[in-house]
Amino acid sequence: MMILRSSHLPISRFITLVGAALFWIGSEPLQAQERDRVFPVKGAAVTGKIVEKSRDRVVIEVRGNNQNFPSNEVLRVLYEGEPPTLSRTKDLVAQGQLEQAVEEFKKIDAGSLPSEDMKQDYQFLRGYIAGTLAIKGKGDPKNALGLLTNWVKDNAQSYQFYPAAELMGDLAVAAGTPDQAAKYYGGLATAPFPELKTKGSFLQGKALMASKQNSDAKAKFQMVLDAKLSDLVSLKYQKMAKIGIIQCDASEGKASEAIGELEKMVDEGDSTDGELFAELYNTLGSMLATAGRNEEAVLSYLKTDLLYGAQSEPHAEALYRLTQLWTKMGSAQRAADAKQKLEKLYPTSAWVRK
Repeated sequence: MMILRSSHLPISRFITLVGAALFWIGSEPLQAQERDRVFPVKGAAVTGKIVEKSRDRVVIEVRGNNQNFPSNEVLRVLYEGEPPTLSRTKDLVAQGQLEQAVEEFKKIDAGSLPSEDMKQDYQFLRGYIAGTLAIKGKGDPKNALGLLTNWVKDNAQSYQFYPAAELMGDLAVAAGTPDQAAKYYGGLATAPFPELKTKGSFLQGKALMASKQNSDAKAKFQMVLDAKLSDLVSLKYQKMAKIGIIQCDASEGKASEAIGELEKMVDEGDSTDGELFAELYNTLGSMLATAGRNEEAVLSYLKTDLLYGAQSEPHAEALYRLTQLWTKMGSAQRAADAKQKLEKLYPTSAWVRK
C-alpha cells in the first residue's frame, strides 16, 4: 500500500505566504488609484497616477518616475473609475466624430461623477462639443461661447485652456464680435509652444482685420512673419499671415498687386493643405470680385466649394459669395443652388443670416 506523505507546509513557510498574500490584497486599492491614463497626440497611452495638471503640462507618475507631457501634445486624459460614457465621449471628440459624441454625452450622469477632475472634463466637453458644432453652422455660437466662458473662469489653468481659448475666439467671430475674438485669441498667443503662439497671433490679426483695425492687424501679421520658426505648423501660419497682409494692403488700394501675389502663392503652395488653400482661394475670389473679374472670382470660390469643403467656415463663406456672384451674373438657378447648399450644410452659420 502506498503511504501518502503529508503535504502540509512548515509553519514558518505558511506564515510567510499568508503575509505575502495579505500584503498584495492590502495593496490593491493603492494600485487601483494609479490607473489614470494619458493619451498623447503621438505614441502609446501611458498608465499611472496623474500628479500634476497645468495650462502647459500634464505629469503622470509611472512606477515611481514622472513623465511630462506638454499640454499641446495631450490628446485626452482618462481617470481611474470614470464612467465608460465619459471615456467614450472623450474618444469620439478626439476622433472628430461629433454627432456620435453628442449622443454619448447625453448618457453621462453628471450628478454621479465621482471626482472634481471628471466634473471639470464634463463641463469642458459640454462647451467644446456645442462650440465645435456651432462653428460648423449647427448650433448657437453665443450659447456655446457662454458655456466655455463660464468654464474658463473656473479652470483657467487647465491643460485644456488653449483649445478652449481658440474655440472661444472662433465663436466670437461667428457671433459677429471679432473685436472680442481678438482678446480670446490672445490666450492662445501667450502659449509657450511656438505653433500655438504663431496661430494665436495670426488669428488675432484676422479678428482685428474683421474689426476694420487694419494697422493693428498688420502688426500682428508682421509679428508672425518676423518670428524665427522652423516647425511646419508655424511655417504654414506665416504663409497665412502673408495672405492677411495682402488683404490689408488691398483694402488700402493695392488690389492689382495683391492678386498677382496670391496667384503666385497658389502656384508655389502645397494644395493638400486645406486650411491654407481655402484661405487662399477665398481671398483671391474676393480680390477678383472687387476688380470686377466676376467669372474668375466664381472659379476661385468654386475651388473652395469643391476641393476644400471640409473647412467649414471658409466653405460657408464661399457658398455665400457664390450666391451673390451668380445672382449678379444672371444665373438665378446656380445662385439658388448655392444658397440651398449653404442653408443645408450650415443652417445656423452667420453666412446664412447675411
